[in-house]
Amino acid sequence: MRRVASHYLYCRQFYRMHYIELDVQGRMSGIYPLEGEIAGTEFYGGILIPVVRNKQIFHPGENKISFKWQPNFSRIEVVADTLAHLGVSEGVSSGMLVDLYLLSGITLTAAEFRTDNSSSNGYIKRL
Repeated sequence: MRRVASHYLYCRQFYRMHYIELDVQGRMSGIYPLEGEIAGTEFYGGILIPVVRNKQIFHPGENKISFKWQPNFSRIEVVADTLAHLGVSEGVSSGMLVDLYLLSGITLTAAEFRTDNSSSNGYIKRL
C-alpha cells in the first residue's frame, strides 16, 4: 500500500491536507483527510494530481501547462479552471489505475498569480 500526501490534492476539486492511497499495482483505494502523521506516508509540497494511467495531460508537442490569469478569479480558481479544462481528473475513481503528478512552485494562497512569484516557476513532474 502506498500513501502519498500533499498540501493540496486535486481530483475534480481541491482537497487541502489529504492523502491518496494506492495499492501495489497503482489502483486508487481512495482519498482521505490527513489528520496526523501516518507511518510510511510520502509527503510532497504542492498540488498532487491523480491521472488515469496512460492519459495524456499535455497537448501534442507540449510539455507544460499554461495558466491564464483572469481578473475576477482567485489563484485557486485559475488553477482549478485550467486543470478542469485539461480534464486531468476525468475518470479517476476508486479502483482505477492512476499515475500521480505533482504541480509545484505555485502557491494557491498568494494574493497575486505571477510566474515569478517567490522567484520560482511552477513545474509538473510524475511521481
